[in-house]
Amino acid sequence: MKFQRFAGNPIIPRTGGTFYSVHSANPDILLFRDRYFFYFRGQGKDGHDQIGVAYASPQDFDGIHWRMYPGNPIIPVSQDPSDFDSGYILDPAAIELYGIVYLFFTAHRIDWKDWDIPSYIGLAISEDGIRFEKHAGNPIIVGTEPEVVLHEGRIYLFFQRKTADGYFQIYYSQSDDGIHFSEEPPHLVFGPSKQSGTFDQFSISTIRIWAEGDLFYMAYGGCDRYFDYPGAIGLARSHDLRNWERYPGNPILERGLPGSWDEGALWFATILKVGHTYYLCYEGTGTGLGSETPEARKASRLCREEDYGGYAKTSFSQIGLATYEGRVPEW
Repeated sequence: MKFQRFAGNPIIPRTGGTFYSVHSANPDILLFRDRYFFYFRGQGKDGHDQIGVAYASPQDFDGIHWRMYPGNPIIPVSQDPSDFDSGYILDPAAIELYGIVYLFFTAHRIDWKDWDIPSYIGLAISEDGIRFEKHAGNPIIVGTEPEVVLHEGRIYLFFQRKTADGYFQIYYSQSDDGIHFSEEPPHLVFGPSKQSGTFDQFSISTIRIWAEGDLFYMAYGGCDRYFDYPGAIGLARSHDLRNWERYPGNPILERGLPGSWDEGALWFATILKVGHTYYLCYEGTGTGLGSETPEARKASRLCREEDYGGYAKTSFSQIGLATYEGRVPEW
């Protein structure tokens, strides 16, 4: 199972004069009330990460063309610097519950890099998929990079936490109402392979889950050197959301060629099956400068070889598309 990039990538490029003029990233897609909602993170000149939305009708869906909501961002940062979400709101993970949209997100306080301040997952709720209210009980849980799944009447909130050895593992907590989650103990469900030479030997960064038949499938970012700079996307499957088995043909998508827009790292591989086609929207970072000049080659090496090398200076996040025709292989 190998995904093929869309030749016209990126499908949501960073765009001047918008809230995503520096980065567009963290895609998540939800079918709600006969419309596909495309939630994503943008960062503008002010340096804040905030969440916006685009949409498409099922009749017009091609994975490429999305109508941008003119009122973006729909979930802005708090203006109170002491709030848990005053600096950055990112990593949307949306689900329909009780006929409305519950959207979970990572939040960092504006001074989180200067102090030993934990990052949290917050919640915003919307009746129409566009106008959101942050939940009064925020934050929901300590963690980052959420994913949410409804299974057998229970809400499973997946998230990342860093170990003492400096790498990410994936945990989940359950809830009956999508608001109150059991904090202790979180269930460890997925981690790095720890096998030398594999693309995911050191850390796991960002997951997306979808159901098909009696199986759940997880697309995940695999890191071979750094804790949050995945060079490829892998696939795993589970019958119960607790026990996961890696696809032996991994990875299913690797970063782009040197000098390309997604040459550095790949995050948040969101997979949607429509007909016989699997659409994979993802965040990629790269220079997009090619390799014709010494400056371009230097920037490319930095992006590919260093942890977040040149990020927001010579390399930038944008959202792209890859597709696969056929079935998920058996293994």
